Amino acid sequence: MKVSTGTIYHHLDTLSKLIVQRDDKKYYLTELGLHAYNSLKDNIDDIITPDFSKKEFNSPILKGLMLLTPKKYINYESNTTYQIVIISIIITLIGAILCGLNGLFPFLLFFGESLISIDLIDLAFKILLSLAFIGNLFFYYLINEGICRIFYKKKENSLRFLTSFAIILFPLDIYLCLRFILIFTGSFDFTSIKIIDNILMILFQVWALWLLTYNLSVNKKLKIENSLIVSLLVHYGGFSIILLLAI
Repeated sequence: MKVSTGTIYHHLDTLSKLIVQRDDKKYYLTELGLHAYNSLKDNIDDIITPDFSKKEFNSPILKGLMLLTPKKYINYESNTTYQIVIISIIITLIGAILCGLNGLFPFLLFFGESLISIDLIDLAFKILLSLAFIGNLFFYYLINEGICRIFYKKKENSLRFLTSFAIILFPLDIYLCLRFILIFTGSFDFTSIKIIDNILMILFQVWALWLLTYNLSVNKKLKIENSLIVSLLVHYGGFSIILLLAI
């Protein structure tokens, strides 16, 4: 072979970043190797190294937000897909049950109160609200996926994006749980508590929006500013629709 020694050493050095030998004397793919393998398997044209997120999220504010981010459940390895699916299903079911118990109608990251008093809502209607929560999850996913495809031409990782999409509902599950506790204890009858409830909803919505932004950056390969534009655009659109319906 007419290959220089320098070229051979260069390829060996590159290979050492893709595979590693462990104590059992077997060779395993590194994180970069797994990423390259998955990119080739999914026929992705541009292989972006996994450390792109470290470069994207290096500002002080984003570093603080990263403390509230379940990174390993959004930027997950392919061999943990089933685990992520189970976690996503659990988060969705918990949210659906709590949404029904609270008597709330979900729309994107918003919740509308039923015209019927929560004490008078029957079981069938609560089940309907729970199903609406699940349907809203897929509706919300399709909107974000559609925007990525139409405006940013990002068609890759659709299934991966869907698999981890329910993770963004985790903050809303916490909010729904806190709200149900307030209702169950009778505290929700006080005006001051209702004001606190509205503040809590906004705070947990912001958290959920950040998780969506991170998910878009990691799985749809959007720049952080574009991810933020998509998440805020959809959120603002949902708020505008609710505002028009309330008039």
